[in-house]
Amino acid sequence: MLGYWIVGLPAPVLLGIVTGLAAVIPFGVGLIWIPAAVSLLAAGFWGKALFLTAWSLGVVGLIDNFLRPLFISGPARIPFILVFFGVMGGLLVFGPLGLVLGPVFLAVLLALWRQGREALLEPDEAA
Repeated sequence: MLGYWIVGLPAPVLLGIVTGLAAVIPFGVGLIWIPAAVSLLAAGFWGKALFLTAWSLGVVGLIDNFLRPLFISGPARIPFILVFFGVMGGLLVFGPLGLVLGPVFLAVLLALWRQGREALLEPDEAA
């Protein structure tokens, strides 16, 4: 919303809300800011279009692609890089549903791995 407001687009609050809703879809944010940047280019505002593109790729892209997996990995004690690859792998395999399924499968496999490792490290009580 802030980027839309800075470049002077009409209804920046509405564009910000729609962008936030589109963020749930993989690469959905681009469905909003790319047409906005193209409209600025068509109107002859090259600097504003370049700023909106840099803002969307730099700030919004950073938040969408790196901070979201970081927040997902916190409560589950899953390393950030595994969550990142879980999200990306889930997207490749399952499409939009992979945003949820990838990290879920990863968390289940990691829990099984940890449980199996603990079972192997405990002394055998039967002997």
